[in-house]
Amino acid sequence: MDFIKVNSIIRGFTWALLISVILSLIITLLLYFTSVSEALLPSFATLIFFISILLGSTISARHAGNSGLIHGLVVGLLFLTFSLILSLLISTDPFSWFLFAKKITYTFIGGALGGVIGIGLSNH
Repeated sequence: MDFIKVNSIIRGFTWALLISVILSLIITLLLYFTSVSEALLPSFATLIFFISILLGSTISARHAGNSGLIHGLVVGLLFLTFSLILSLLISTDPFSWFLFAKKITYTFIGGALGGVIGIGLSNH
């Protein structure tokens, strides 16, 4: 497993979390200080989820310099797992298989795409 660089995965996952927090704060301020409807919140949440995985996966693959798809998908799956655990702990909504399938789809697309982009940006 020498082709998988754990430190690159940790870096990408950490960046995905940081990006998620920053984008959440921006959306919160946007909703608070403008007339943007709160009805758009689910769409914003999906966008934040996807962008966080995409950028975290890109950073991970770029740092690793190889195996971009693997690094990107692992970052995406870690982020998905973290978000599912967090939502199960704090949400009162019942679990939705449809939303879970949607998140898995965004995870694989964002992770794979980010991995490919990251290798393209890599200097290795």
